[in-house]
Amino acid sequence: MKQRFATLTFVLSLVIGTTGLGRADEDKPLGPGWLSLDSSVGLLDNKIAQGKGALEKALGISIGGFLDTSYTWSSNHPNSPANISGRYFDKDQNKIVFNNFHLMLDKPEKDWGVGFHIAGDFGRTGELLREATLWGKTFHKEPSAELREAYVTTTIPLGEGIGVKGGLFVTTLGTEILPNPGAYNDNISRSFLFNYAIPLRHLGMLFTYPVLKTLTVNAGVVTGWDDPYDNNHQPSGMWGFSFTPTDQFALTSSFIYGPEQRNNGANKRFTMSHVATIKPFDPLAISLEYSFGKEDNASLGGTRDATWQGVAGIVSYGWTERFTTAFRGEVFDDADGARLGGNFAGTHAQQTVGEITFTGSYKFTKMLLGRLEFRQDWSDQAFFKRGSSKADKNQSTLAAQIIYTF
Repeated sequence: MKQRFATLTFVLSLVIGTTGLGRADEDKPLGPGWLSLDSSVGLLDNKIAQGKGALEKALGISIGGFLDTSYTWSSNHPNSPANISGRYFDKDQNKIVFNNFHLMLDKPEKDWGVGFHIAGDFGRTGELLREATLWGKTFHKEPSAELREAYVTTTIPLGEGIGVKGGLFVTTLGTEILPNPGAYNDNISRSFLFNYAIPLRHLGMLFTYPVLKTLTVNAGVVTGWDDPYDNNHQPSGMWGFSFTPTDQFALTSSFIYGPEQRNNGANKRFTMSHVATIKPFDPLAISLEYSFGKEDNASLGGTRDATWQGVAGIVSYGWTERFTTAFRGEVFDDADGARLGGNFAGTHAQQTVGEITFTGSYKFTKMLLGRLEFRQDWSDQAFFKRGSSKADKNQSTLAAQIIYTF
């Protein structure tokens, strides 16, 4: 297994090292484009921006959000239910899905010395986020509304200032994010690492301190991994650092340790994620991630310790102010079936999965973004559901997405 994982990792590094793609600057004004809708939708952009600006000034808070609709098709045609294997937020097969109406409210600390951040998701994303983070008691249809984040911030005036964040917030682990207004992942689909290797959210408190201009450290206590209710009455510890020696390179490392099994405080889970962001020149950007996890007595049968690990790379390039392409490749190894749960029939514990994804994005206006994606998944076990009862070692998917930001 170790030899296979090392080989796949080496192949992935070669692919990433020879691909020239990157990220466009979201804040740059847009130039002319053949598919531009500036003369129609762009007028709506301006009206919404003016109205939002007036409301923000009157309330003294920042307001942001987006609308997100997508469609995903799988070559395996899964049905009964029509869920694409290995996916979560993009698992609906052959269906136009209203993913999200996301609304965010921010209040800076400067007025009261205490700030706050509130963000909610309305739509399929809200439903799935609620299920994934154990707010719902069962994994079936949930209300299509979820409070994603709700926390307060302040700064303790010691040294350079100790930042404090307390409440419900998204995890610091990993490369990919739950999309925010104007800040999206490079690809439509989420990686295996995002879905299986790391948590999504935490409830607790996190402290940050700038040790140097180039180094910031953080530490805190949370109820656990995707568990605001704390299912074992024992907290988990989080810590990490961000190192940014130059504008062209940044390294972020995050760790979490504690019990995560229901009504069991003895078995501990440790997870770490290291993300390097490299920007050799504008508009080329490269992200490299390595994540590792280990948990006591968490194998597929629950009889031995389990480990999982994965590597991923995303390389994007902004060809014009409007058109961007992104390539992602990854390998994820679930050595004991703790994360993937074995193959489709649940009979194999060890499993390695991987994927390559290519996404093209076009800004019809500064606020209206369209994307198309091709993704190829593979596994060393028959993991990907085909039809209603069969499984394959491969699956291909096509996806389209429209995002409007305000």
